[in-house]
Amino acid sequence: MWSRKIAIIDIFNKHGDKALYISPTGYISRSIYKLFPTNKNIFYMQGSMGLSTSIGLGLSLNTKSEIIAISGDASFLMHLGITHTIKDYKLNNLFIYILDNGCHESVGGTKCSPLEKKYSSVAKIYKINKEGKDPRIQLNPIDNKKIFMKEIMLNENF
Repeated sequence: MWSRKIAIIDIFNKHGDKALYISPTGYISRSIYKLFPTNKNIFYMQGSMGLSTSIGLGLSLNTKSEIIAISGDASFLMHLGITHTIKDYKLNNLFIYILDNGCHESVGGTKCSPLEKKYSSVAKIYKINKEGKDPRIQLNPIDNKKIFMKEIMLNENF
């Protein structure tokens, strides 16, 4: 079993600084922000549980850059239908990673339905422990959008 932070570091090490990252709402985003507070290539999905994969799809259709969509298990299950659309597009620049701790940790720890072992559009499912919360992201959603959009426009593949 992985820790949340080690799984995040593994994902970022695989794709590097040139990739564009879509981070989910909740404790995963808090951990990403704590680990990479100055990265401008991360869009934090504050308040939009389950939509990181959908936003990742939209971005990947409009760039050659690697798009990395990270999701928690419970938020991934909320919009599971998007996996069929992603599979149909057969994109080679979209990578989806799920951090699976078996619950809705950031909203009280309620158990969620277990994931299947594999989904055709998911690069990897990391089984993680319940690590607890990091401090909230010190970046408001409007500033995050502006910073991320500027990074996209600077991206040579967009």
